[in-house]
Amino acid sequence: MKIIKKISEIKEIISNFKKNKKEINLIPTMGSIHAGHLSLLSEANKYDGINIISIFVNPAQFNDLNDFNNYPNTLEADIKILSKTKCKMIFAPSIKEIYPLGIKTEKAVFKYRDILCDLFRLGHFDGVTTIVKILLDLIEPSKIFFGEKDFQQLKIIEQLIFQNNLKINLIRCPSIRDSYGMSLSSRYSTFSKDEKSKFKKCAQIIDANLLEVKKDFNHKILDNIKKELRSYGISKIDYIEVRNEEDLSLSINNERTRLFIAFYLNKVRVIDNFLLY
Repeated sequence: MKIIKKISEIKEIISNFKKNKKEINLIPTMGSIHAGHLSLLSEANKYDGINIISIFVNPAQFNDLNDFNNYPNTLEADIKILSKTKCKMIFAPSIKEIYPLGIKTEKAVFKYRDILCDLFRLGHFDGVTTIVKILLDLIEPSKIFFGEKDFQQLKIIEQLIFQNNLKINLIRCPSIRDSYGMSLSSRYSTFSKDEKSKFKKCAQIIDANLLEVKKDFNHKILDNIKKELRSYGISKIDYIEVRNEEDLSLSINNERTRLFIAFYLNKVRVIDNFLLY
């Protein structure tokens, strides 16, 4: 397994791949590798091509400096985990490699915006599309793999690919969930023992109400989730909404819909979505 840290080196490698007509499967990550990331790699293994995992904690997508500083950075442990898989190459550049002239972003995608996370993390998706476009231009994959946990992000990246007429197939991968039914997240590795216990209780609240939402959706159930979470000490809830998964519009039924949820457990932002059909 090769570990590449320089853009000049990855460009040379990609050039050789292209000359030999080898396809590339890209799995972008911010590290702190867990079973969710490994499921993306497993999915990539089903396709022809050379698998490249990128590991880069992208400062451009953090609207809170403390959040960036507290994000787990575990490159050595990640390399150890990935060395036991079929990963052929890790691209792990520094911030200076990616942003040699300083961190700059632009609003490249306007669709699927001004809702959900975009209302609460200003500039976040501009940072996401900036780094994804940089990676796509550098690595020129034929396929790119994303999990459904960050569903709004997935839709925005699909739009980014469409707008730029890129011949890249985005492969959606179902969320890998823990024993409580919540999607895995690198952020949760920072939970204290007490926070883990609170997270479990929050998950149980969501799960119990999720059954009711699936049976007969109405806003009283969403209000009940908020009420129960607040009664348990969750004071900051960004949103609990049911939206159509095709265009992310608000929905009043369970046809092609998902329950979207985002709240804070102390300093950690918990986001997830759940199929309702």
